[in-house]
Amino acid sequence: MRGKGKLRIWPAYFDVKYSRGDGRRIPRAQAVRDPKIEDIEKVAIKLGLKPVLMPGAAYSKYPWIKTGALLVDKKGSKTDVIKKIAAELR
Repeated sequence: MRGKGKLRIWPAYFDVKYSRGDGRRIPRAQAVRDPKIEDIEKVAIKLGLKPVLMPGAAYSKYPWIKTGALLVDKKGSKTDVIKKIAAELR
């Protein structure tokens, strides 16, 4: 369920083990190993994005891996939001 004005954020966006084609959305130098959805949620709270945790959700490229996802407020483009989260994760 995707709300209006919300973005869905997946841990794969920040995982160094994935290539860009596999789902990573940030440069490898800014990525982390095995990011946990709870850690991403803490960063989103810190950034004031009002995250809503979706435990058990699976990224479409890997439907057998239930990593969970976050719905966050859309404050700028999705790329900008992901970059802000990545900067705080490291």
